[in-house]
Amino acid sequence: MEKYKIGDICEIVSGSTPKTENKDYWDGDLKWITPAEINEDSYIITDTVRKITSLAVKETNLSLFPEGTVILSSRAPIGKVAIAGCEMYCNQGFKNLICKNKINNKYLYWFLKGNTAFLQSLGRGATFKEISKQIVSNIEINVPDYDRQIEVATHLEKINKIIHLRRQELLKFDDLIKSRFIELFGDPDVNSKGWKECALSEKVNVVGGYAFKSDQF
Repeated sequence: MEKYKIGDICEIVSGSTPKTENKDYWDGDLKWITPAEINEDSYIITDTVRKITSLAVKETNLSLFPEGTVILSSRAPIGKVAIAGCEMYCNQGFKNLICKNKINNKYLYWFLKGNTAFLQSLGRGATFKEISKQIVSNIEINVPDYDRQIEVATHLEKINKIIHLRRQELLKFDDLIKSRFIELFGDPDVNSKGWKECALSEKVNVVGGYAFKSDQF
């Protein structure tokens, strides 16, 4: 298996934020994404909360990245990842990866997804941590042949779907427990069952703890 630096197998592009006070830059039809729009379950992103105009692109010198680009947040926070499902622009909180022929975008997505802690450890800066284009470019990744990349990505997609379904089941179980509690004991905020109320200390002994000083040992 060959190992490459990301900068050797991807073109890295970033973005910026058009002046918010200029109304001619906003509410257009061009998609413009920020890190806040990516969450733990993000995979293929096909729309953005805010849109910009062609004038904003021209005067802010924004770079378009194409469908299939791996979107990587480089600050606030570092390590959010998704794949662009269409052409779009972004703010300065990204270092996005346009894959060349050597690397499959979904394979790269799962590599980054599984290395969030590592990416965050590369952050630099006093006020807030950020990974630069150079840092991202120098990250090394093992690259098997292209068919194997697709096989790995497909396998991880299936696992991720199972995890997502299990999370949904747990949420439903949590809702079930809450509803059963209300059914049995009523709403505790309004005491809908009319239970007798008393201070907790009337029914149990409340015992506090003690923190020893470290120099005592």
